[in-house]
Amino acid sequence: PISIKPHLQRHFLTPNHMTQHNKPDRIYRLWSISNWLYRHRLTPLAILMRAFIRILFSADIPYKLQIGKGTRFPHDALGSLFHPDAIIGTDCTILHGVTIGGRSGHKQLPVIGNNVRIGTHAQILGPITIGNHAEIGAGAVVVKSVPDCAIVAGIPAKILKIKDLPHRGG
Repeated sequence: PISIKPHLQRHFLTPNHMTQHNKPDRIYRLWSISNWLYRHRLTPLAILMRAFIRILFSADIPYKLQIGKGTRFPHDALGSLFHPDAIIGTDCTILHGVTIGGRSGHKQLPVIGNNVRIGTHAQILGPITIGNHAEIGAGAVVVKSVPDCAIVAGIPAKILKIKDLPHRGG
């Protein structure tokens, strides 16, 4: 029989998965369990976990979605929708109501870099890349790639500022 307990202890209760209130991020933990089930060919259980997340949090977090360690979902990703083939980097913060998905006529999906902050109700659509340390403003509609350390907002999103790289004190 497959034991999930060591996996839970190793991957879900580490400091990388803690929120600012020093509690494990519930959405990340639930997604991790569904992803683990999927990777271990227990797809029916992964589908049930996805449905549980959808009912409980009104969020669609597919088990096939790639999410990097340390990514946080304040407000439990309430009302968020993610395409199963999108990629989300490590240590990102994704607020509620966010959509990350495709665009008609394009096969590729968004790739979100590391340490990205995505504001409430932002939409990130199509074959684009969001650079590391970027910030997406609330309600932004991002349809073009965003460079590293950029702050973007608006419909469609435009670059407002390029921040100094974090390791240079900016």
